[in-house]
Amino acid sequence: MTAPTLQALPETRCPLCGGANQCAPAQAGRLDVECWCSKAVISPAALARVPADKINKACLCPRCAAAVDAGGVED
Repeated sequence: MTAPTLQALPETRCPLCGGANQCAPAQAGRLDVECWCSKAVISPAALARVPADKINKACLCPRCAAAVDAGGVED
């Protein structure tokens, strides 16, 4: 029998602004909780600004996720 693979929980801070990212799995301490981002449209420009060391480790906050250009200007 093999041991289950452990997944790290996401960080609770947005990698772009440093604010709370409202990540439900990070707040709940488990990955089986649905997050706001699963139904959100995330700006490709915002995703492009995520530092390489934070990709798949830290979620954007709703405000940064909605940014429409690389400068972070919102809709």
